[in-house]
Parts: sequence; structure tokens; C-alpha cells
Amino acid sequence: MNANSLIRKTRRKKLKTGKETDCGGKSISNLPEEVLEHIVSFLPIQEAIRTSIISKKWLNLWKSTPNLTFYGGYSPKRKLFMDFVERVLVLRGPSNIEKFRLLCEAKDDQSRIGTWISAAVNRNVKDVYLGLSDFESSFVFPRCLFNCKTLTEFEIDMLFTLKLPSSISLPCLKILNLRQVTFINDQSTQQLFSLPNLVELEIYECNWKNLVWVTICAPKLQQLAIYESHESTPANSGGCHVRIFRTHLAYFRCWGTLSNEFCLDESSVVETYISLLSDSDRQRETACRSYKLLEGISSVKTLYLTIDVVDVCFLPLFP
Repeated sequence: MNANSLIRKTRRKKLKTGKETDCGGKSISNLPEEVLEHIVSFLPIQEAIRTSIISKKWLNLWKSTPNLTFYGGYSPKRKLFMDFVERVLVLRGPSNIEKFRLLCEAKDDQSRIGTWISAAVNRNVKDVYLGLSDFESSFVFPRCLFNCKTLTEFEIDMLFTLKLPSSISLPCLKILNLRQVTFINDQSTQQLFSLPNLVELEIYECNWKNLVWVTICAPKLQQLAIYESHESTPANSGGCHVRIFRTHLAYFRCWGTLSNEFCLDESSVVETYISLLSDSDRQRETACRSYKLLEGISSVKTLYLTIDVVDVCFLPLFP
């Protein structure tokens, strides 16, 4: 055996055993366990689990990773995905979860998915993203999700009816993003929009058809963005009256046809962006709602209006 072959063979052995590789350098496995845990936390959970084969020191590192992202569960591999999520949550033990992100088909597994969400809440989760689809029955989140004392960021991206508990307590929540959900009643929706430490609220293409009057009253709210869906409210329903009360916003954005009425009451805004989509069937109503919205932000420092806003507000005055 020549010298080069011997060197290559030696290096392979050292790589397999996790010992020194070459040039006197040390293996990554010699780093402190806290550092290794931090490294593993940046990996997708599937990759984090695979690190357990490196050496005994790596065997259980993945179990303490605070960030869990589960993406998949679409046919025909859905069952494998669901079983995988189940095993991860059972095997990882009681260590805290920082981020929990779940994107998959729900189908008829409401109870199973609810158990996963409850497990994250019980491990003091701080950041939750839920993007579920393909429901075969009515879906209701576990009550504990809306009474989580540690949750600071929460995003729901689901085309479904958001059924909220009668009592909501999210004392640490700062960022709330709601996408495509249908609100079910005034009282529970208002509770969700009026959390004590809420700083950012985005309502994107949600359906307001079940609501009549809702107040957004979050004393620490700084950023509010509302994007209306074309189909969010039937044309003849009159829409929902949304009162933005006693807020001091750094940024406010409103985009859509104003099928719902938005007004700022005892509120201040630094920067506002309003963009309207023309609707010839509701031009007079849209003009009235535009005036009311603009009246509430009369003290704004920076105002951006699209040309459609100008058309709606002023062209009716000049036949």
C-alpha cells in the first residue's frame, strides 16, 4: 500500500469516528453541547434528526431543538408525514418549543392535529404558524391555543371559519396575522383584535360576512394592515362597521373595495396608505366610506392615495 492510499484510509476512519480529521484540526463534535444544540436548531427537523447518527454525543441533540417546522402531508405520502409528526412530538420530550409551524392537509384528523397544537402550547411555544387545508369536517382549534400565556407571534393561513372560544387570553401576543379566515361573530372577533400587548395586526383577504360591528382597541397597536377580499362581503349586506378606537398607529394600510366600513376614532396615524379597487355597482357607498375613513386620519403626517381613491372621492362631484 502506498503512502497516499494510507493517508486517505486514515482520514476516512477519523471522519467516521468523529475524531480529528486532518492538519491537527478538531471535529465539530468537540464543541460544547450548548453550541451543538444551537447549530442543530437551524436545521429542518428531518435534517436535525439525521444528525443523531454522527456519534453518541449527537444522538439526542435534536430532541432539544426549539424550532419545529412540519411541511407536507399531501397525498399519497400523507400517512407517513402524519406518523412522522407524531413520533417527533412524542420522542423529543418536555423541552420548550420556540417556533411551531404546521402546513398540511387536515382531512378528518382534527383531533390528532389538535393534540399536536396542544403539545406545543404545553411546551411554552412563542411563535405559531398554521396553514391547514382540505377539511373534511368542521375544524376547531383547541381552546388552550387562545389562552396561551407565552405566545408572542401567531399566524393563521387557512380558508375556514375561525371558531373562537368565549374567553381569549393572549397576554404576550405582539404579532397577529390572519389570512383567508371567516370570522364567526362580533364578540369573539373583537376580543382577538383588542389584545393588551398587540403591536402588529394584519387581516388579509378574510371574510367579514357574519359581522355587524367590531371595534379594534389595542392600546399598543403600531401597525395595522387590512386587505379586503373581493368576495369577503356580499354586495347587498352593508358589510361590517369596523371602529379603530384609541390607537396610536405608526402605519396603517387599507386595500380593497371598502365593502366594509372602516373609521378611526380618537386615534392617530403617522403614515397611511389607502388603495381602492373600483366597483361601479357601489360607487356612491364607496365614496361615502372613503370620506369617513379620510376624515378619521386628518392628522396623518404622510398619506399615500392611489388614483382610484381620488376618482371615487372627487369625480362624483363633477358630473
